[in-house]
Amino acid sequence: MIRILFCLVILFTISIGCGQKDVINPDLVKDIIALHSDEEKRIFLEEMRISNQKLRNNIKHIESVYGYNSKERSKALREKIKEDKINLQKIELYLEKYGHPSPELHGELAVKTPYIILYDCSNLESKQKNFEYLYRAYKKGDLMPNSFAMFLSSYYNDQFDEKHYLP
Repeated sequence: MIRILFCLVILFTISIGCGQKDVINPDLVKDIIALHSDEEKRIFLEEMRISNQKLRNNIKHIESVYGYNSKERSKALREKIKEDKINLQKIELYLEKYGHPSPELHGELAVKTPYIILYDCSNLESKQKNFEYLYRAYKKGDLMPNSFAMFLSSYYNDQFDEKHYLP
């Protein structure tokens, strides 16, 4: 019972952390505006994706070493929430300024970054706001059908508060 309650508290904290709108950091805006070349954009997106994955892998590692209910895991989850907020702002600013990246100009890793960041976040408003970018990328062939389907599944889960699994 305690473990279930702990899990619910963590999930609630994560959803609130990612779901709240924050004031946009002016430094993030400057960072986005400073991206001039396709190479700079590729590096920016790839670094965001890699750091996002490292954070999630670190939580899994901490959980295996210290346990699911450990203080270390709680601390790592708080850091993840903080980083998720920053990444969400970055990707929204990027999409507004440059649109969705293309595999030809930015590479496969960079192309998947917007969908991964939006998939991980439970902020329904952000998913609605950025749906068009992902949909156009999917229709154009820049975003793979399985990636778009995973985003849609996550969007549906957040919209209707129920799980929907694709066949």
